[in-house]
Formats: sequence, C-alpha cells, structure tokens
Amino acid sequence: MRKGFIFTGVILSGLSTITSAELAWQQCESIQDTGFLPYVENYDESEVDVKADDAQLVENGTSVFTGDVIVIRGGQELQADRATYNQISGDITAQGNIQIRDSEIILNAQQAEWALSNDEGKLVDADYRLRESHARGSAKTVYRQGIEKTILKNATYTTCNVGDNAWLLEASKVNLDHVNDVGVARNVKIRLAGVPVFYTPYLSFPLSDERKSGFLTPSFGNSDENGIDIQTPYYWNISPDKDATFTPRLMSERGLMIDTEFRYLYDRHKGKIDAGFLLNDQLKNDGDILNPYYKEDRKHFSLQHVGYFSSRWNTNIDYNYVSDDNYLEDFGSNLSLASTTHLNRQFSVGYTEDNWSFTGRLQGYQTLTDVDKPYQRLPQLLFRAYFPDQAMGLTYGIKAEYVDFDHADNVAGQRIDIEPSISLPWSSAAAFITPRIALRHTRYDLTDNVTTGIDKTPTRTAPVVSLDSGLFFERAMSLGQGSYIQTLEPRAFYLYVPERVQKDIPVFDSSLRTFNMGQLFAYDRFSGSDRLGDANQLSIALTSRIINQQTGHESFRVSLGQIQYFHDRDVTIDNTAKESDSSSDMIAEIAASLAKEWTVRGEMQWDPRESRSNMSSVRLQYRGDSGGLLNFSHRYRRDNVTNLEGLEQVDISTRLPINKQWSIIGRWYRSLKESQTLETLVGIEYDSCCWATRLVVRDYVNNALDDDRNLAIFFQIELKGLGNFGQKTDSLLEKSILGYDPDF
Repeated sequence: MRKGFIFTGVILSGLSTITSAELAWQQCESIQDTGFLPYVENYDESEVDVKADDAQLVENGTSVFTGDVIVIRGGQELQADRATYNQISGDITAQGNIQIRDSEIILNAQQAEWALSNDEGKLVDADYRLRESHARGSAKTVYRQGIEKTILKNATYTTCNVGDNAWLLEASKVNLDHVNDVGVARNVKIRLAGVPVFYTPYLSFPLSDERKSGFLTPSFGNSDENGIDIQTPYYWNISPDKDATFTPRLMSERGLMIDTEFRYLYDRHKGKIDAGFLLNDQLKNDGDILNPYYKEDRKHFSLQHVGYFSSRWNTNIDYNYVSDDNYLEDFGSNLSLASTTHLNRQFSVGYTEDNWSFTGRLQGYQTLTDVDKPYQRLPQLLFRAYFPDQAMGLTYGIKAEYVDFDHADNVAGQRIDIEPSISLPWSSAAAFITPRIALRHTRYDLTDNVTTGIDKTPTRTAPVVSLDSGLFFERAMSLGQGSYIQTLEPRAFYLYVPERVQKDIPVFDSSLRTFNMGQLFAYDRFSGSDRLGDANQLSIALTSRIINQQTGHESFRVSLGQIQYFHDRDVTIDNTAKESDSSSDMIAEIAASLAKEWTVRGEMQWDPRESRSNMSSVRLQYRGDSGGLLNFSHRYRRDNVTNLEGLEQVDISTRLPINKQWSIIGRWYRSLKESQTLETLVGIEYDSCCWATRLVVRDYVNNALDDDRNLAIFFQIELKGLGNFGQKTDSLLEKSILGYDPDF
C-alpha cells in the first residue's frame, strides 16, 4: 500500500535554458510540450506532498522513502526510486530514475543531493528538456547554488530530435547567473553531424528575452566587387532605452569598413543613427573600369528621428549623406537602393487637431548622379482644415501652403498657394452625390536667377468646380456551391477649371501625374502647385465586384473608365502645344482570386485612337499551403507617354518545395527593352525542425543601363535556437521574391 506524508521546507530546483530561441519553427517530434506541469504562482509557499511505496524513520531524524517516490510541491515534482531526508540538517538525497519537472524544464538524473539550509545541491548525469526553446541537452554534473547561480559541467544543447544530433553545442563549463539573467560558457564547440565546425573559449549569452551586450553571429560572403566579405557585429546594450551595434566588415578587395548603428526609444521619441567608414578603398579596378575612389576614404551617415512633444505636436528628422555618387551602388544590397539618385534631408514639425493640421518643413537633397538637382524647401509651411456636417449639411475645407524654393542655378523664390472649398455631400445606401466648389489662388515672389522681362510677382486665381456622383446596385448569385453578391457601381465625375495663362510661372515642384484609375477623379492633372490644369471634362467609370456572402471576401473586381473632354487642354508643364484629343486613354483594372492559391492583378491604359496599349502591368501569383510560391509579372510603358522613359520588364520568381525539407528558389528579372537581364538568382534551401541552410547565387547589375555585372554567393546556416552563420539571405530573398517567408 502506498503511504502519504506531509512536511514543509523541501524546495525543488529548476534550470534556466542555456540559450533562448528567438525564432519560431516547426517543433521536432520528440521534443514536444508534453510532460511539463502547469505554471503555479508562489509555489514556495505551498505544502509538500510525499508519496512512496514505503517510508521509515531511522536514527538522527532521517526519513527514507523507497519505491516510486513522488514529491509534489506547487508546480514542481520530483520522482525517484529512493529518497532520504534529514530533518536536522535539511539534506535530501535521491537515487535511481530521478525526474524533476515543472512548467519550464524536465530533468532526468541518476543521483541528486540537496541542502535545504542554503538551497544548494548537485545532480549527476543529468538530461534536460526545455519548453520555451523546445530544446534538450545533458550535463555530467549540475550544481545549484541557491536561486542565484547554477553551474553545469560538460554540458550539451540542441533543438534536434533525440538521436539526431544534426547540430550540437558542447561546453566544458556553463555558469548561469539567475539574478542578472546572464550565462557564460567556456570552451564552446559547435558540431554539425558530429564534426566540429566552430570553437570559442568564451561565450556570453542572455537567459531571458532581455537584451545583452556581446558578439552577434558573424556573417561571410563573396562578390566580384568586394571579394570575400566577413562581418562580425558586436551588440552593446547601453540601457533599456538605448543600444548600439558595431560591425567591423573586412572586404578582401577593398579593406576594412566599420559600420555603426545606434538606436534609442523613449516614451515620446525614437530614432536611429547609422554611420559607416571605409579607410582607404583598396579596389583599384572595378572590372575593366578604374575605380575612381581608389585610395580614398568612403563613408555614410543617416539619422531618422520621430518625436512627440505631446499628443498634438510631432517632429520628424530624415537626414542622409554618402561620401560619393557610387557609394550605394558599391555597398548596397539590392537594385532599388543602388538606383537611388537623391538622398532626402528633411526636418519637420507638425501639429494636429481634430479638424485641422499644420506642418513646418525644411527639406533638401544630396544628388548622386548627373540628373537635375531638386529645389530645396527652406522652409515649407502647410495648413489643412476640414469641417464636415456644418449648417445645412455643408462641408468646409481649406488648404494653404507657403514655400521658399532655393536653387543654385535655376530661378528661385517664394510661393503662396491657398484653396478654400465648400461642398454639400449627400449619400444613401444606393447612391451618392457631392457638388463642390473651390477657389485656388497662387502668388509668387521670384528673387534669384530671374530671366529679364519676366514678371517677378506673377499670380493665378481660378475656381475649381466639380460634381461627383455614383450609384450602387447588387444582386445575389450562385457560383458552384457558394453564395455571392455581385455589384454594379457606375460613377460620374464632372470637373470644370477655366484656363489661366501660366507661362511666366516657373516649375518648382509640379509634374504631370501618372494616368490611372484614381486620376479620373482628381481635381488637377498636375502634382504640385505651379500648374493648374484647365478642364471641362466628364469622367465615367464602372466597377463590378463579386463578394462571398459568407466571408465578405472580394473574389473578383473589374473597373473600366475614361475621361471625355469638352475643351482642349491648353495648360502644359513646359508651355508646349495644347492637348486636343476629345477623350483620354481607357483605363482598366482587374483583381481576382482564381482559386484558394491563385490571384491575379492587372491594369492597362489603352489608346483607342491608335489601338495600342500605352501602359500595362499584370501580376499572377500562386501561394501554396506547403510554402510554394510562383510570381509572374510584366510591366510595360511606351516611350513619350509620361516624362519617364519607356520600359518593358518581365519578372519571374519562385519557391518550389521538392519535399517537406528541400526547396528550390529562384528569380529571373529582365528588361526586354534593353535586352538585358537585371537579376538572376538561383538557390536551394533545406529546412528541418532544428536547422536550416540556404545557398544562393546572384548575378545582377546595379541599374538597367549598367553593363558591368556582379556575381555574389550567399551561404547561410541557421541553427534553430542558437543563431545564424554565414551571409544572411532572408532580407535578400524577401525583396527578390514576393511573398517569401523564411519561417514558413
């Protein structure tokens, strides 16, 4: 018969995880959340329940429990074949099939000794399993020195299945400081498939989610421009609201670069400072071209800051600097970054109320190529107000702007633009109509580089009259086994703006907007305030949707629209010939969920007069439940449609699972107009429950007009629950392959 005994003072111990898992992954089958006890608060105040097949009291106050001994206290439990307890000294010993478990750890050992007087003890030949990181390991001995410190001798750690040590961390000694949540390991080896691949005599790591200073996982790679590229970041946890990362970057072809990132996060302010310095660029020839920065120092600096003085006041700083025009091209990691022509430099202060807002801004740029430098705004003041549901249902609005434009070579000066408006919105479930009238006044005071004979104080005043209206029809329909709602939404938008002569007005920040579906219902065909387009036109559009009645998901949408012009458009950006077409190009947009995994989106700008497409784009995407991806997109823009050059590009990317662990990844991005491949990327990845690896080869150019190609090889090993080794591929693949998720 089993016997139950109650006494107080027995304290069971647990271990903290050797290292924290920061990534989510598929759990290994044999390392599950089974066997752990529920979490119990204030377990040290609970009574102890001891059960055993037999119990006897021997001399000097020592009790001996044998046969399926179970000691339970709150959220902790000890099991053993035999246990002794000395009430005088408070010492406990246990032998045979020992298991200690709580809500976070399960320990198995052959021998355990414990002193209740100082909460110290030792376990021999211990195996452990951790809930938080889904990890397991072993230790020859485990010494517990109260609740403050734990020492492990000859310890191991892995997140792989039992019997599958695809990777294993070994350490001769591990000290765990539970007060400061810091661990220190000595003589650390990392083995892959039993082969040692990494050694360090010292390793420091956090025992919780709290940040801690120390070296981060190094990375390495290789490219034609930089050669062998090794980065060894060091993380400095300055305080709970500040940290910094210092990254020495050794490039065999260029030399040593130091990158620094400083971050801060306060209650009302947050920001980041990023700086880098390359001493004496050692690359003499970039392919067949002489490196113009050979033997020169190269550097960059960036500051992003967002602040809130109160719930109403906010500030924003965005300042960027590079030492030379090719810096981003040489050290950037993607095509869009390398193609940057202007770096923003801006400081703004804003105030927001319920119905109005104010923004003050100083803005300039660093221009990296031979393109024209934009105007600086020194300063720009913006005021916007919107007051709906006023007397008789009226809505009032006003937009006002003051800018002082500065430029070293072009005409410069100040501009004031103000536009009050009044509208009377009306809507119901089946229709809406909104008449609106505004008066736009713009005044200039030109001060620098003004051509002789040009009015230095030109003004422009014109009304802007519009009438927006729409209807909404719907009907129930069935497709297969599903119930849907089909809508029919016609919309008409009339706009009238009389012509005003604007040839004496300079162009500071205006350009012709890209023609798309949204532009059908805009009050001006130009961006900025230097041109106010004359208009006497009617936009007609029709949209139809198919909506799933059960889920509310939009399964299909198609829109078609066009503008009918009742008068020639005399106002242009550069005061050239007027536009005399009686109608605009037709705009069509479509979005459809072809099936659970397939979606398609597309738009086209069709010229009915020439029976040709001026612009188009289409994207077809497949996203499978097993992580499979396929993206196909095509973009086209005819020459002379906008102020941008024409293009025709095709982009195909994929992630093709071979089985549960192996996948092939790739991208082919080509400019059909220039007959040049912009990027070719191919790779293979393996992903199991405890480790993953990716090998990616990338052949690319920095821009569409560059004939100098670059070849880069990325290799990464991810030991789940420990870290990444090699050149990180996650960010590259997320930018190159739409929808790519490394943690899928």
